[in-house]
Amino acid sequence: MSTREPAVDKATFAPPAQSAIATIGGKIAWVTASYLVLLAIAVLMVAPFIAMISVSFQTGSRAATFPIDWIPDAPTLKNYRNLLEHSDILRWFANSLVVAVVGTSISIATATTAGYAFARMQFPGRSVLFWAFLAMLMIPGEVTLIPQYMLLAKIGWVNTYQALILPGVTSAFGIFLVRQYLQGLPKDYEEAARMDGASEFQIFLHVVLPMLTPAIATLGTLQFLNYWNDFLYPLIVTSTSGMRTLPVGLATLQTPTGGLPELLAGATVAIVPTVAVFLFFQKYFVRGIATTGLK
Repeated sequence: MSTREPAVDKATFAPPAQSAIATIGGKIAWVTASYLVLLAIAVLMVAPFIAMISVSFQTGSRAATFPIDWIPDAPTLKNYRNLLEHSDILRWFANSLVVAVVGTSISIATATTAGYAFARMQFPGRSVLFWAFLAMLMIPGEVTLIPQYMLLAKIGWVNTYQALILPGVTSAFGIFLVRQYLQGLPKDYEEAARMDGASEFQIFLHVVLPMLTPAIATLGTLQFLNYWNDFLYPLIVTSTSGMRTLPVGLATLQTPTGGLPELLAGATVAIVPTVAVFLFFQKYFVRGIATTGLK
């Protein structure tokens, strides 16, 4: 009596080598497509900056042609010389640098101390006060602009460095960032220092602050960019060219030709510090953003 074996679908039981090759080929195609999409997005993001820098080294009719010359035939520094000779760009740059550096430093000090208090200390009304700070994030800055100006005018701070720096040194986002980052860190080192007799200030200064490096770098980068790029508020609280910051000064730029190349030369100068700060703190910035709020 003969038995008939069931038919086997050869397509279902493909050889292991062919299956592995198909899997690897699919992964390679997916990775290649992903990189091509990311490359296209990167080109779209970077192209305006390259165009800005290219035009800033051109003069005359060549600067107004379209499509632009991505690599100038005869690059020149004439636009930059015009800025230096016929505008207060050096003073505007110095004002922006002072405001951004001092404001960012004070913001880091206030955010780290307040964030440490909210994350590690117990005191009455802690939760209510913390949520009140978070509620400040929902209030647009334009809403408080007129009251701030009236207060500054009453105390005689209009057109001063105090007006440009102090109103922005308390960052609700910065306090939230530091608090969330601290909640993801163990308390073992702090408890060990406390058992050794360290004061609360010593624990904060020598134990907590070194562990907050990624959060501080993230906050510092964001605050520096906010101070450096802010336009509306400095425009309102300054009244003379000598106190203007770089964005406000460039908006009122007057050069002999009054053309686009000088303006783009000023914009090129303006982006250099922001790019340098981001590249310097990039590693800590990404780490701080990725780990904030994770336990």
